[in-house]
Amino acid sequence: MSDNSFSSLRNPSIIDQIRKNLLDRVVDGRYKPGDRLPSEPELAGMLGVSRNSLREAITLLENEGFLYRRKGIGTFVTHSAPIIKGGIERLKGVADFIRERGYIPGNIIVKIDTEICDEEIAIILDIKPGELITFIETIKTASGKPVASCIDLIPCRYLKKPVKKSGFNESIFENLKKDHGIIIAFAECDLIATTSDDSLASKLSLDAGSPVLLLEQVHYNDRGDKVLYSRSFFPSSRFSFKLIRKR
Repeated sequence: MSDNSFSSLRNPSIIDQIRKNLLDRVVDGRYKPGDRLPSEPELAGMLGVSRNSLREAITLLENEGFLYRRKGIGTFVTHSAPIIKGGIERLKGVADFIRERGYIPGNIIVKIDTEICDEEIAIILDIKPGELITFIETIKTASGKPVASCIDLIPCRYLKKPVKKSGFNESIFENLKKDHGIIIAFAECDLIATTSDDSLASKLSLDAGSPVLLLEQVHYNDRGDKVLYSRSFFPSSRFSFKLIRKR
């Protein structure tokens, strides 16, 4: 968006649009961690909006952890704030998290292949070693920025046809339902803190050794079969999870 892109906006969603504009500037690096934003009068003039609307949008970003204010000095970009936040208690795809935060979800297919299942994976999926499984590796992006690296393993016995790149869209849940009649009902998951090796760092544009969250999940269909095992890596600086616990 250009600096004067809001000059003609006069609708109730103006604050959300200002927030999105500022957040885009943080995400794409125009405003880097530690940078001080222009003064409110200057920034409001750049965006063509009122100072009150701008102030409310900045407050939203401050509450979300992207910005912080220093009284009498200015507003700064935080050094580490996740781009995507999501509640882990509800089973949904990465694309849904991305879309809900106002970004455009993307899906880069790294590899789709049929492989022979080893003993470790066979135990996880409750199948026999040597059975065929479909291996899918993807990079998930938020408006072009990589936010997750995902590996999905599916026993071929549950697939109606081979999985091909040409027919694979952004959501594996939707693909399994549409093309194979597989309805994911629930999942068992483990969330593990780890660090990126050289390969993962390269895929996610990180420094090797950067902190990442590994979400390991075994997905069950509506008949209780283990139909999908996934390993998804999320950079801690770009993705965070929230778990709601009730007593």
